[in-house]
Amino acid sequence: MASPSVSRYATLWLLVAQVMVALPVLEVLPMSVLPLLVLTVIWRALIWFGRGAWPSDLLRRLLVVLSLVLIVTASGLPLSLELAVTFLVTGYALKMLEMKTRRDALVIAYIGFFVVGAGVIYSQSLLQALYQLLCLGVLVAAIHGMYSPVHSVSASFPIKDTLRFTGFMLLQALPLTLALFIFVPRLGPLWAVPWPEGEAKTGLSDTMQPGDVARLSQSYELAFRAQFTGSVPPARERYWRTLVLDQYDGEQWWQSDLTDLLNQFPGDIEDERDWQSRSPVIDGWWQVQPGQYNYEILLEPNGRQWLPVLGMAAASVPQATVLRSLRLEADKPVFERRLYQPTRQSVVAQTIAMPSWLLALNKSLPVNGNVQSRILAQQLFAESGRDPVTMGQLLMDYFNQKPFYYTLSPPLMDQNEVDQFLFVHRRGFCEHYASSFVFMMRSVGIPARIVTGYLGGEYLPAEKVVRVLQRDAHAWAEIWVEGQGWIRFDPTAAVAPERIDLGIDDMIEQGGLLQGQIPLAYRFAQAGFFKSVRQGWERLEYRWQKSVVQYQQEKQQSFMRELFGTSSFYWQQIGVLGALLALFLILFGVFALFQRPALNPHQKLWLRLERKLVDRGFKRQTGEGPKDFALRVSAENEAMGTQLLPIVDLYIQLAYSERVRMDKPLLDQLSKMIRQL
Repeated sequence: MASPSVSRYATLWLLVAQVMVALPVLEVLPMSVLPLLVLTVIWRALIWFGRGAWPSDLLRRLLVVLSLVLIVTASGLPLSLELAVTFLVTGYALKMLEMKTRRDALVIAYIGFFVVGAGVIYSQSLLQALYQLLCLGVLVAAIHGMYSPVHSVSASFPIKDTLRFTGFMLLQALPLTLALFIFVPRLGPLWAVPWPEGEAKTGLSDTMQPGDVARLSQSYELAFRAQFTGSVPPARERYWRTLVLDQYDGEQWWQSDLTDLLNQFPGDIEDERDWQSRSPVIDGWWQVQPGQYNYEILLEPNGRQWLPVLGMAAASVPQATVLRSLRLEADKPVFERRLYQPTRQSVVAQTIAMPSWLLALNKSLPVNGNVQSRILAQQLFAESGRDPVTMGQLLMDYFNQKPFYYTLSPPLMDQNEVDQFLFVHRRGFCEHYASSFVFMMRSVGIPARIVTGYLGGEYLPAEKVVRVLQRDAHAWAEIWVEGQGWIRFDPTAAVAPERIDLGIDDMIEQGGLLQGQIPLAYRFAQAGFFKSVRQGWERLEYRWQKSVVQYQQEKQQSFMRELFGTSSFYWQQIGVLGALLALFLILFGVFALFQRPALNPHQKLWLRLERKLVDRGFKRQTGEGPKDFALRVSAENEAMGTQLLPIVDLYIQLAYSERVRMDKPLLDQLSKMIRQL
């Protein structure tokens, strides 16, 4: 049987859905495909308005070939997530140009549900979730529109009925959705498409040249959130340690990896455990003590492996490694939000002595270059009495007393960068001060290294959450002192102490940083009523991320153990799901058993008429039509038939006429005639 044509009402919903479901994934689609998608929307809209013609079969084939060429040209042939999403969205759009029947419309609606699912891959924010729920509602409304009785162009659209139906369907689905979310086991994918190399890599880099952190400090992108239990450190003590840059070639700094170290110090590193380990405490590396702060971090996806922690990493966390530079590194790049709880231990100042190869690594410098800086370092080292800590303090005094400036727009320095910075320009951001500090320390034989990460962050007291943006990126220095371990020096504090105490935004507001204006939208979000609204939304977003998005296998198992004790996790889930399935079948059976079909007004009147005739001794026989029944009554009782026949004629007119909507005056007339019978 041929499928009925799809109504203009349903097509309108599908057009709205086409635009809405594609918006969350637009940023991953190739630019060359976007004009084609816009063309399909406009073309289908013109057809809807009666101003466009359907494309011929040949033209549709050409559009398919064109879309394939555009996709392959832009994305290439290797299978990737973006390629799969592009094919899905493009096919969804092209299908709209051949949608004439209800069957086609259903296919398009079902593809729309998959596109909504694809959007979840790229964002799981609360706002995105609400928007996708709206998209689902529009798709459900489109399906309802396919079966809505709109036969006339002039007839008004039953939007109210559709919205009521959609809301009812979503509410019906809510309990089952919650049950499936809570109890269905989190299993790994059976297959996966590779995430493109270099995708979503934002934030800090494992290499650093002067100007890198300054550029990052102009980004308002969220880096991570940290929630504390108990005391919260003040902003000036919130050094989120992320990367340790201990290699330097005269132009840039970068962090060591095991392969580099094995080549650099052959024979000195005997085992991988000399550099990295998963053990909570590594004997011989350092000493730890109970820490002061208890917190967990919700890291935004960045495509990197490094995990920020407050201060030095004293121990590893699940699915991560602690490195000898006292930082954490995840087993694989973070492409999804990751929740982890660093150990509450902290590294004590009385650390254990470093091996000779690690001391040599943190003293290494190019043989030539930056002569003036080396001479200055020798002078200060002599003044310090060859004491590393005093040398560090003399350097801090030097930055404080000389006319140095803190700026996000430092001048370009090509060769002998340290000399140019210290003696010519004296304008720089935190990485300029940290790198020159470490250079001079190393030049006199003091082990030193650059640490990059974040400083401060916005504190939300209601949830005890610190919100850290990319613009909070910071660089500082650490020096090794025998018997005391690694000691932090932040040269930025000597030049711009307000950066440490207040944060970068307040510093800009007070004119302490040579930079342009803060964006107007960001400024509004930081003031008065808008700040309260933004922080309220931030609290909701954090709860959503922590309670819903991060409800993974470990949390699910913990919840099931609290609910049912310590028996097998999978048997618990099988039991719960079986009970839910049984409950669903019972409810479905009860509803199916007792649910009575809804009667139209004219059907209710007919039943009333039949009951009245039964009282008069006339019962309609099985299979007997209304007209035949009336004629039989008229033959047996002419007076009764005289009254009955007009009633039956009116009933037949209401029941079988082309008019779908009941005419109320006619219904009232029928009711009156039955009452007078």
